[in-house]
Amino acid sequence: MNPLIPLKRAIPVFLVALLLACFATICVVQAQSPAPSESPIVSPSPTEKAALPSPAKSLTASPFGRSRVSYGREECVALPPAPGTEIDSGRRNDEDDLCKIKFDDPNVVFCPALYSTNPGTDIYELPAGVSRASFEQKECAKQKGRNADFLAKYKQSTSCSYTPAILAYGKVADALKIHVDVPAVVYRTMEQATHKGVEKMADAYAHGLIKQTWAGLISQMAHSNPKVIKDGLLYGALLDHQGGIDHHPTLNHRGPDSNPAAPFLASSTWAMAVRDVGEMAIIDHILAQQDRFGNVAKKDKIFWLEQTTAGQKLHSVKATKANKPIDGTNQTTMQYLNANHIPYVQLPVMVLADNDCGLRQDSNVVRQNNMVQHLSHISPSVYKHVQSFAKTDPGDLLEYFQNQTLMTSDEAKGVIARLQEVASILKKNCDNGTLLFDSEPEIFLGIEPIPPKDCE
Repeated sequence: MNPLIPLKRAIPVFLVALLLACFATICVVQAQSPAPSESPIVSPSPTEKAALPSPAKSLTASPFGRSRVSYGREECVALPPAPGTEIDSGRRNDEDDLCKIKFDDPNVVFCPALYSTNPGTDIYELPAGVSRASFEQKECAKQKGRNADFLAKYKQSTSCSYTPAILAYGKVADALKIHVDVPAVVYRTMEQATHKGVEKMADAYAHGLIKQTWAGLISQMAHSNPKVIKDGLLYGALLDHQGGIDHHPTLNHRGPDSNPAAPFLASSTWAMAVRDVGEMAIIDHILAQQDRFGNVAKKDKIFWLEQTTAGQKLHSVKATKANKPIDGTNQTTMQYLNANHIPYVQLPVMVLADNDCGLRQDSNVVRQNNMVQHLSHISPSVYKHVQSFAKTDPGDLLEYFQNQTLMTSDEAKGVIARLQEVASILKKNCDNGTLLFDSEPEIFLGIEPIPPKDCE
């Protein structure tokens, strides 16, 4: 018998365990306003600032980016991982693919983003047999559902969108090894003349608040605002389009303005969603996200069990890639599963696709709702990486966040302070026994035991 083919009872056990996890796992956080003693610090205190080093001098600063691609005056830069961390191999490939997009390619076409109050440029592959003029007139006028391959999004620091926040999310996600999906992103410049056509379409097709925010970006460009213009070029973050995502069925809710987190925090009793909520809370606390509630997406993943000589092993793949050839073979994942009669299940996993409004130290909604303080379940690997990343030399982190993600000194110091704060909160909860290391699928499905408590 092929040792990779599981026992027929494997998937029923998997599903039963999942259902038990759904009903047995309690909500990890509670919706409540901060008590006076828990009042969130909106920025580093004078004492915290004094404890952090000064910005690195330009003579000692590391070069910007891990790789650079030039297209005339335009440039695409993929960023290195944060100090002491490694880049996810999939993210590296996605970043490199983003830098292959040539803005002057005759098969690349731009449309204004008409579905978001933060202006942005949607980038598509021009369908065969369709003229650019026809596409811009018919497809670009649509808010969503444009009939073309959606390649990427291009965003600037305007409205509440902020380039340094967008650039930082993927790198912090890699440093913490979170399971929640964060799209790849690179730094990209664009000739202002190239952007003029997008501006004209925005003026023709946008309405209401979206039209106003587009006018704001155009005004910033006209005045050469350094937040969007450098050396005469428009600059910003180029993001991988997350194909196959949709609003999360249980987590994409926003409460009243007085307590926007309430339905979000109280909604999830499903084990994997509990894990996702906790990891979202950690990264959003650190990067001071203002606009998460109501902006939570999901991507379906295929999970299956295989029997190996060492026991059962859990595998997964994004549903959008399940019908693509496995690396080095001509067989797709679904063909492999069906050919070997391996049962599988499709489940939603959280995607943090909209990270524009980060580094908002005065309106950090996760911090204001004390979500990290109330976490009861965490992946042991995520806990370990939070503690490790928080111990990174503050001077190295300060230099990295300023020179690679383009944060100001105060913004970088704020991120470092909140990273250390999250690590301290989690360690305190671990020490007092309220934090359980059970939020790995292998653990809550009973494939692996809960590891011994190690709060260091």
